[in-house]
Amino acid sequence: MFFDQIDIWELERLYYKLAVKKIAYLVFVFPVIVSLIFGGFVLSDVLGQPDRKLNMWQFKSEIQTGQQGDKEIRLLNLNSSYPVSTPLSFSVMVNNTAFDCGDLYMTIYDPNTSPKQVIVQHAYFSQCFAQGNSALPIQDTFSPTIDKAGLYQIVAEMKDKTNQNSISVKADFKVQ
Repeated sequence: MFFDQIDIWELERLYYKLAVKKIAYLVFVFPVIVSLIFGGFVLSDVLGQPDRKLNMWQFKSEIQTGQQGDKEIRLLNLNSSYPVSTPLSFSVMVNNTAFDCGDLYMTIYDPNTSPKQVIVQHAYFSQCFAQGNSALPIQDTFSPTIDKAGLYQIVAEMKDKTNQNSISVKADFKVQ
């Protein structure tokens, strides 16, 4: 009878051990699995909506309000947003006389394409600005019209007379 009692206790202990294991799975592992499945479902639903995209680099804002590039060149009259189908008016100021009478290239890109697609590009040759400290392009305007709403990037590049050196600046803007 004593041996029968030990077997029953052994069975009860084994039963409780299995029950604790099942509860541990139910309490700790099951919620993780359900959360992953539910999160995947919600994410796929959100990304399935029109005009949605997954932006993993959230530390970079969609529109950078500042200009990036060399300190000797700056974009003038730059706003953060413009209306659709309105002529944009950009000019450039260069503060380095080594680039006097050089060539100015102004380009608007669609940064959402890979590689970036050129939307508008103009070249202005022999831009002599030092004598009058003039904004560029001299006796001309860079005023393209963009008919599609979205995020765009403008790049202005100035090359010296010999085309050996260049400085550039870029900035993002929105067309709404």
